[in-house]
Amino acid sequence: MEFRQLQLFIAVAEELHFGRAAARIGMAQPPFSQQIRRLESELGVELLTRTSRHVALTAAGARLLEEARALLARRVDATHAVREAASGESGTLRVGFAASSAFGVLPDIVLRFRTRFPKVKLELDDSETLNVGAALASGELDLAILRAPFRHEGLTVERLLRERFVLALPARHPRARQRVVALSSLAHEPFVLFPRHSAPGLHDLVTSMCLAAGFSPNIRQEARSWPSVVGMVEAGLGLTIAPASSQALCPKGVVFRPLSGAPGHAELVVAFPGRRPSPAAQHFRVLAHETVSRSGRDTSD
Repeated sequence: MEFRQLQLFIAVAEELHFGRAAARIGMAQPPFSQQIRRLESELGVELLTRTSRHVALTAAGARLLEEARALLARRVDATHAVREAASGESGTLRVGFAASSAFGVLPDIVLRFRTRFPKVKLELDDSETLNVGAALASGELDLAILRAPFRHEGLTVERLLRERFVLALPARHPRARQRVVALSSLAHEPFVLFPRHSAPGLHDLVTSMCLAAGFSPNIRQEARSWPSVVGMVEAGLGLTIAPASSQALCPKGVVFRPLSGAPGHAELVVAFPGRRPSPAAQHFRVLAHETVSRSGRDTSD
């Protein structure tokens, strides 16, 4: 039984006239009638009763009409679904990200993506135990947004955002009255940072900047999420150095000040397997670049 045979059967079942049904399909009546008889032979049942003046559906024919309509409708739905998946407009997109990459820009990208591609199921993974490079290479993840430096064989890595570092400190801290804070003046201040294993690139950049300024940071507290980091800063447990975009997610009790003598930049990158991402990942990648460009957050100079 083929879809074409079902289309012919539906035509005659609805017209209850072989001549009209054949004309509707655009066939001559003899080969049309032959196809219907072949369908009956394949199924081993009579679908239509025929007289010189009358055509009617048998009970089996009535049931086949119901099933044929459903099958052809399902065929159309399936074709549409496959095409949507091929174009990246449906399916599942698995995106990994480091905790420190969630500063400001990631929520905007996710919101725009969900609005533009509502049929794509977006799965976000920020698990600390996840080896992002291996997960991308194996297909466990389709794309990731991470802090640079990040390299892994077989992956394409693109810079998404480059931004300056700023100092986050309690609003009541004496240095909050300064317009700009010299990094070298923080040698005796306690710091709150992400653990190195959760954000190695960011952790190493902050540490290297402090060493270049003449001191090793006195890390008193560590926290795995940005809300926890700024919560500790607000409580007066220490200061933190963070990418400028982190100012978008900040409690009222924390202020940010530009840093002088801080030569480094924080970079956010997009990574995906091979040379070109999957269709849905490509949509996410394009929206990520558009979001950063429109936000004006990139400070590439």
